[in-house]
Amino acid sequence: MYVMKNEAGKSVDIHVFEYDENGRNIYGIAYPFGSLTGTGIIGGQEVNCIDPLFQFQFKTGYEPKEKDIQDVRALSEKFGFELPVRYAT
Repeated sequence: MYVMKNEAGKSVDIHVFEYDENGRNIYGIAYPFGSLTGTGIIGGQEVNCIDPLFQFQFKTGYEPKEKDIQDVRALSEKFGFELPVRYAT
């Protein structure tokens, strides 16, 4: 994984991975097969990304940093996911 940042300070994480012909992760971040069905917009360009539900599950699966708390709150608000208690305040 690496992070790209522009001059305005906005950043995007780049995660490299590979599945074999059976859908098993054989390289990089171990994303479950089928979790990369989302789309987003970066600079007006549509890009492939993690499905919002999988992203929410990933972000709530470890001890969060402040940026993770902000991400979970934003995902909850945008997609209607129930906000876990530890992210509420």
